[in-house]
Amino acid sequence: MTAHHAPASGLLQLLPDISGEDTPPLPVGVASGRTCCGCTTRPQRLWKGRPEDAVLCTLCWLTLNLDSPTAAHGHLAWLPDAPAADIINLERRALIGLRSESKSLRKESRRVWNWLFRHTREVEKMWKTSRAGEFAAAMRQLPPDRRTVMQQRLEGCVLILPPDMLDDLTLLLPLGRTAENAVSTPAWTTYIRSDLYAKPLHQLD
Repeated sequence: MTAHHAPASGLLQLLPDISGEDTPPLPVGVASGRTCCGCTTRPQRLWKGRPEDAVLCTLCWLTLNLDSPTAAHGHLAWLPDAPAADIINLERRALIGLRSESKSLRKESRRVWNWLFRHTREVEKMWKTSRAGEFAAAMRQLPPDRRTVMQQRLEGCVLILPPDMLDDLTLLLPLGRTAENAVSTPAWTTYIRSDLYAKPLHQLD
């Protein structure tokens, strides 16, 4: 699997990675009001990234810390046709929409999440697993140079979390948004109607 997407200026490259710590990493909160260095979202909750001056939203932080307990429940999906930041923002809106009070929005969000998760099949075929925890365990066993090679081979992969993994919506919501209006934006309409991100809704299941 090969894909090459240079991150937008000033953004961190979101290649799946581990913390390198001896114990499972825990996120360290920082003041809100800033923009995520990985995906440009301005979230309600921000976490300290690497390098030290970087701040990350929850989904970007988990992508770069596959050895965290939460990330271990996710799977890697092969989605090389768009920058990882775009896919992460799509995933965020799908996860938020699944908590909406609107039945139609929940159904629409489930279809998008299912489409994202379906792309774990390519990773499964290539690596015999798509489980983030297993990739983290393998990375921990490798010396730094070989770990870097493995990480580069995972370019184009994005961490997809189970819909019920994050109970606290503040971990996902942008500042000033609710579960209802976070997905009722032009961006969401673009996502669900674009062939780049998803098949037409009637083909999603």
